[in-house]
Amino acid sequence: MLLRNKTPKYRNDDERADTFLRDVFDAFHDEMNGRPNTKRGTHRVNYLLTTCHVYSGSMTGATPDGRKAGKPLSDGITPVQGADRRGPAAVLTSAARMDHVRTGGTLLNQKFTPALLANEEGPANLAHLVRAYFKMDGHHIQFNVVTADTLRAAQANPEKYCHLIVRVAGYTDYFCDLTTALQDEIIPRTEQMSF
Repeated sequence: MLLRNKTPKYRNDDERADTFLRDVFDAFHDEMNGRPNTKRGTHRVNYLLTTCHVYSGSMTGATPDGRKAGKPLSDGITPVQGADRRGPAAVLTSAARMDHVRTGGTLLNQKFTPALLANEEGPANLAHLVRAYFKMDGHHIQFNVVTADTLRAAQANPEKYCHLIVRVAGYTDYFCDLTTALQDEIIPRTEQMSF
């Protein structure tokens, strides 16, 4: 019998789950922010993990949200791969519920299929989505417009995809130059197929 984790998932415009995130963030921020560090400075809280989420995930056990031991953590405030199931507007609404001003920065990745932007309405809808996020006081968002199938093909035949560039986690790089662990983290990110 397959049991499914029915825990509310952050990033689905679920106020209950988003409240848990805010509570954890507030507690962590209040405890850490401004404390002295070992470099004669002070700690500042941010959600800009760049590639630490892959390494940190490899050292972290299974988590209550259904993430398996050793798998990457979220790359900032991005939903863990596959946890966002209600579309990009729900992701952005949830992300905007946290106080971005209190952080040293946030990082939010979204992956869209090329078909979503293929018609005249696609780019306009994307622009509306970004504007709405910033009007809700969102801080940072970046996009990949690629399918998991294309990324898998690039893994299998890197010589044919040497010019494929992706957003990783706060930076851009050639997909085929990334470590397999980073490639394997990007491939299963949710592919948004509608606005």
